[in-house]
Amino acid sequence: MKYTVKNTANLLDAVLEMYHGISRQKAKQIISKSYFFKNGSRLANHPLEMLNTGDILEQTNIDRGMKPVKMANRARPFSIYFEDDRLIAAFKPAGILSSFDRNRPKDNSFQKELQFFLNQRGEEKIRLWVIHQIDREVEGIMLFAFSEDIQTKMIEQWHDSQIRYLALTENKPVEKHGVIENWLHENAQRKLVATPKEVANSKFAKTSYEYLKKYGDCHLIEVKVHTGRSKQIRVHLSDLGCPVVGDRKYGADTLVLRQIRLALHLMEFKHPVKGNLISLKYQPAAKFFNPSITENELYKIL
Repeated sequence: MKYTVKNTANLLDAVLEMYHGISRQKAKQIISKSYFFKNGSRLANHPLEMLNTGDILEQTNIDRGMKPVKMANRARPFSIYFEDDRLIAAFKPAGILSSFDRNRPKDNSFQKELQFFLNQRGEEKIRLWVIHQIDREVEGIMLFAFSEDIQTKMIEQWHDSQIRYLALTENKPVEKHGVIENWLHENAQRKLVATPKEVANSKFAKTSYEYLKKYGDCHLIEVKVHTGRSKQIRVHLSDLGCPVVGDRKYGADTLVLRQIRLALHLMEFKHPVKGNLISLKYQPAAKFFNPSITENELYKIL
């Protein structure tokens, strides 16, 4: 449901206008059971969130009827977080490419493995279309489309999706939250580096972060990427003085080989056909938060 705000008002008053005649209590119930977007950007669901005259307010019901996550087992080697006839979201472990890479044609990919499993599961021939990427070294939720048309629709609206990562870092940032903006480019050693201004072959990158808590000698940070550049989070956190645990290429301790502690843990997007908001959350295993300080634990290449 869409509504054009007539006068400057808070979210509660705007909902009262949208549903003319309802009580304030009913309006609060609607707010608690919905997602709201202002001019395409997600709002915090707070009744006192302010809106300006002319803002486009859009309401989407929270999908509380979603099926529980289908965890991996012997018969199903993939944890499926969402699946319908248009999309599928599954857990990608660290150590495997997200999708086919023409520069590494012999390497396996998560897209290929999941597609093979789906084709073995049923009689219908299935092809998966990539919507986004996750670095080989990173774990988390990956979303695929079952058709090129749905892939196109999802890519077109991907900038409106909420994608957040958990990063376990070696140091605590000076500021508890902040935004990092700069330009990324590859140097002669094929390593990404950041510069404050645009240079040849560089791409703009923006990352926001929020410090969550301390875990032993490490620190947990939630990260939101506003631009989907390869290795963006790893470079930005390293430049912040907070390299990701295990990320030796970008400043982490090299005394012990550790798996990189970076995971895509939250994904929220509008369904390309139904229009409802899909919210998916992955909780890393306990070992993610407790890296060994003496034993090598580098992931196996899958």
